[in-house]
Amino acid sequence: MHNQAAAQAQRDAVIMRVAPGTDQAAAARAELEMIITGYGEHYTEYVEHGGHAGIGKVLPQCLDEAIWAIGLLRATRWTADQLDGRALAAADLLARGVNDLLQPQVGAIHNIHCWMLAALAECANRLDDPEVLDFTCGSQFGAIAQLRQGFRADGLWFEINPHYHYYTVSALLAWLEAVGADQVDPAVGEILGRAMEAPPRLAYSDGLLPAYGDGWADARVSRFAGVAETASRLLPDRSVALADYYVEGQERDSLPALLFGPDHVPTMSPHATTSFCWADAGIAVLRSADARIALRSGPHAGGHDHRDKLAVDVETATGWRSLDLGTSGYGAEFTVWLRSPAAHSTVFIGGGPQPACNGRISEFDAGRAVGEVGWDGHRLRREITLTEGGWTDAVSVELDGEDEISWLLHGDGTVTTDCSTAPTTAPEALSGLGIPWLSDMHSIAVDHDQLNVSWDAPGAPSAMITIPPGFVACTATGEGNPSGLPLGTVLITGRATTAEISARFTV
Repeated sequence: MHNQAAAQAQRDAVIMRVAPGTDQAAAARAELEMIITGYGEHYTEYVEHGGHAGIGKVLPQCLDEAIWAIGLLRATRWTADQLDGRALAAADLLARGVNDLLQPQVGAIHNIHCWMLAALAECANRLDDPEVLDFTCGSQFGAIAQLRQGFRADGLWFEINPHYHYYTVSALLAWLEAVGADQVDPAVGEILGRAMEAPPRLAYSDGLLPAYGDGWADARVSRFAGVAETASRLLPDRSVALADYYVEGQERDSLPALLFGPDHVPTMSPHATTSFCWADAGIAVLRSADARIALRSGPHAGGHDHRDKLAVDVETATGWRSLDLGTSGYGAEFTVWLRSPAAHSTVFIGGGPQPACNGRISEFDAGRAVGEVGWDGHRLRREITLTEGGWTDAVSVELDGEDEISWLLHGDGTVTTDCSTAPTTAPEALSGLGIPWLSDMHSIAVDHDQLNVSWDAPGAPSAMITIPPGFVACTATGEGNPSGLPLGTVLITGRATTAEISARFTV
């Protein structure tokens, strides 16, 4: 309460001393001086708090504290020659306090730690402290280590999903702006340049980015145009294709565009249309005139990994999609569903999630990709091949002993089939998959181990699926489809030591 009363008194003082007719620059300067002075002179009085996500003082934890401190200390740096002595002295106090709070918390290759490093770089600038600056650059978990260890050779941040990728890039650009791009090895620019090139290659035809892991399912490439504008200035020796981040008619109305971007953006380019493989990240994307299919099987991606090796996501030229659901937020019950195995189009063993493990893309060319993963004597393989008018999808499983093998595939719309169906409930053995979140489950009377399915959404492909002997097939409907359509699900499951499940898709 004391802090709130003091801040209000300072605001009242600003209002009283800014007379009508005063120019906006003077008013803004007075407001900034009031904010810096209020926080800086009282920062040591604030109580430390937080736990799981680190310790903060002004804000709940270290991540928010770092981002807040960057904004305030950056504003001080940009306007220092116009601020009064009291405000600058308070900024020194704030920088020292933020450094003392955050520096001991830096201890991992992680997006949160990148934001703390950017805040510490601002502290180093304010305090003219070369030791703090050196800590942000060359310490065990400094920015150089984050860049070299955190980004895959292909350009993608190790947490894989584009949302956290850009979040981390934004932090490292904030660090680079504070340190000075001319003070950093050109290799830094090369890594960040690849980081700006990578996500647009994953995008669907409308620029939507896949929401792998704990990604947000509504993020388009254009949403990150401001990050690209910043990079275009801070990476002078590494060109950034700004055209990849804009769609026709999109305004360049971000603050980074004003502060950092060039006067003109080159002719806007179409998003990627060719197949590619990122062996280090474990992502292969196959593209044809009929479809875009991504197959993922790479290294474990840390706490945001949904443990869905060999998952696929699909877009057809006719507009049908099988999307990764991502995560809508943390702490919500619905997130339990979004992170559950049954919310992903891949294969699972033992009626539960995959363990934290490493997979790989073992074979690739422009029309074919093979992913593999294994653990505890189990070996799983998935092969996607482009065909005239569609693609084939073949999964093979070899287990160390008999167990439940479950294959799932989602898509836009309710699943339709020419076989007879009957209402059913999921086997108890599959409770670990998150099956209770699926509704309207029906068993399918499979004829001669082959199943023909489609979805009732416009442009949906048809699929002929070959099912192992003794396995059962079901349809169901899930929630959280980013397209807004029902999430039609095909589930194939059975107990075995080996299994082959293959599907031929026709668009």
